[in-house]
Amino acid sequence: MATLRTLASVAALTLCHSASAQDPAAEQVPLRPFVHCVEALPGSKLRAHWGYFNRTKASLQHALGTDNRVTGQAEGQQPTQFQPGFVMQAFSSVFDAAGTSTWTLAGVSATADKRAHACSPAERSASPTQLINPAPGSALFLGANFWSLHWQPVSEYFLPQANFAAERPAPWQPRFLDELAPYRVLRFMDWNLTNDAQNPQSNWTTRQAPGQAQGDAVAYEWQIDLCNRTGKDYWLTVPHAATPEYFTQLAQLVSEKLDPRLRVYVEWSNEVWNGSFPQSSDARAKGAQLRLPGKDPAMSYQVQQSVRLFEAFARVFGEKNPRVVKVLAGQAAWDGPCRAQLEALQDKAINPKRTRPDVYAIAPYVYGNSIADLRGHGLEQALGWVKEQLACAESAGLPLIAYEGGQDSFELGQQGCERLQRDPGIRALYASMPEALASAGLRGPFVHYTHSGICWGLKVRNGDHAEASPKYQGLLDWLRRTKSVKPTR
Repeated sequence: MATLRTLASVAALTLCHSASAQDPAAEQVPLRPFVHCVEALPGSKLRAHWGYFNRTKASLQHALGTDNRVTGQAEGQQPTQFQPGFVMQAFSSVFDAAGTSTWTLAGVSATADKRAHACSPAERSASPTQLINPAPGSALFLGANFWSLHWQPVSEYFLPQANFAAERPAPWQPRFLDELAPYRVLRFMDWNLTNDAQNPQSNWTTRQAPGQAQGDAVAYEWQIDLCNRTGKDYWLTVPHAATPEYFTQLAQLVSEKLDPRLRVYVEWSNEVWNGSFPQSSDARAKGAQLRLPGKDPAMSYQVQQSVRLFEAFARVFGEKNPRVVKVLAGQAAWDGPCRAQLEALQDKAINPKRTRPDVYAIAPYVYGNSIADLRGHGLEQALGWVKEQLACAESAGLPLIAYEGGQDSFELGQQGCERLQRDPGIRALYASMPEALASAGLRGPFVHYTHSGICWGLKVRNGDHAEASPKYQGLLDWLRRTKSVKPTR
């Protein structure tokens, strides 16, 4: 079974064995080398691709010599300055296939040999700063949301005996990691309790800690870890009660911990237009209280907070950094929110720095209570919504993407919805739906809601085989045709 658990996942696994056996405290050292992957060369040679993990918040320096040396023939410029976080492709070395190559850095050693992870074509060609996933607004590609752990057993995601206080070993269920192969971005709206009125994630001091058992909320650190391990871009939905100081702290955390070859999609709250969520009434009240211009105070306030969030990330990552994707989201079924938001973006009182989003996002769900309904009126309606919202987004020069979407048959109730979710006939819908959405003007990513879960999930449960998950299987069919990514399972 093929797997796309590469990049940071391989790095993380290798880190377990990187420390010198003579140094039991090596797991706590600030700087560690690791073998990213090894590729075979002609003439019984191997090339080791090296990375490092700087767990501090500062750039570290180690000159070439005893404290920074590699055996074998080094290729490229062996680094002497080490930025915070994971760096996957620092340099490479060539050595005999029957032997080994060892990089010793700051007293810690990592060794490459023929048993190390074999490089994929993408890993062989990637550079340290090359972004490894498609750019937002390009041809349609896939992402996934995760369901709330309040609605699903935590054991579907994490190992039963996971020790969250320890950085290693990895706490994730291996089959869950394998299942993420089709996606290029992961969205964590439910894991951040974004739609909750009383949300501990909205306060930096009460947010979920990484060293505690993970429950309804999942720590940002573990969200980032999952993206790093699987090589997926990170989509953040920031709680609506978060402060400007929180924005900066979160940006700093992501900058320090996210793989530098991954993007972060930044979105303020979720579905502010949706009156069933507390962020909608709160935004409406705050917009009115501040007397923000515009006919819809909730949309004006959403834009005001969004641009301040974008600016906080720009101060940390740097202006116009392609790793930061600024997301403004609205409603699929009506362009009223979009028009109000675009008006607010132009208002100096709301957006004095003229900060712009990079993409406009909607949720083009396909509604229906039978396969015929879904493939007929449901899909036709969703395509009409895409075309309508595309006209609004293009008027501001923004590509249209999807923060959520997929089948919605909740009117059937839990049992009826799950029955339709498992109906083999839905596979054909999912095999053709991405192309239909793209033909209407939707661009990537299309972030399905959700990866797993009753009714909405591509799978009912994590660990279900693709053959028992026709929606998931349909997307794999589409991926095989388009050759966007090599699917697993």
